[in-house]
Amino acid sequence: MLQLLSLTLAFDDARFFGSVMFNDADHPDEPPPTVLVDHAGEAPWFRLRNVDPDAQDLSVPAMVEADRIMRFILRYAPERIGRTAADFPQQP
Repeated sequence: MLQLLSLTLAFDDARFFGSVMFNDADHPDEPPPTVLVDHAGEAPWFRLRNVDPDAQDLSVPAMVEADRIMRFILRYAPERIGRTAADFPQQP
């Protein structure tokens, strides 16, 4: 079971980037799952990359959770990264 440990996002005038780290209660002795976030020029407006090279599949739990968190931020709280909802048009 994953729990959010850290969400760090930085931005400049054109892009944002950061990381999402999780605690994994099922594997407490392993390094925390970490997903890197980078700006993308088209929907969904971000790219994800797992720091674990063997866990790049978007169905990996850390990737699923990072995707869910980023979609929420870009849709409901874009001001948290210095943007507005108009900067990230949503697909119907």
